[in-house]
Amino acid sequence: MDVKKSWGYISILIGGLSLLWGAVSLSSMAAQEQVFSDMGRFMDAGGGDFFTSYNAEHAISEAKNKNVVILSTGLILSSLGSFLMRGLLDK
Repeated sequence: MDVKKSWGYISILIGGLSLLWGAVSLSSMAAQEQVFSDMGRFMDAGGGDFFTSYNAEHAISEAKNKNVVILSTGLILSSLGSFLMRGLLDK
C-alpha cells in the first residue's frame, strides 16, 4: 500500500471524527451557556470567597475556544488527507 494513501486515509478519518465532535460540541453551546449562567447565579446567591472566583463568562469562552480549536483541527486534517489522496483513488 502506498504511504501517501495510508496517511491520507488516517488523516481523513481523524479529521472527520474531529469535525463531527467539534460540530456537535458547538451546537450544544446554547445549552451550556444556560447551564453556566444558572450556575453563576446560584454561586453568586450563595456568597463566599470561593464562589466569587468563578466566572460564568470565562467558562463559556474557554469551552467555545476549545470547540473551535477541535473544529479547525478537523478541517485541517481532512483537507490534508484529501490533498494526500488526490489522484490516488483514480488508479
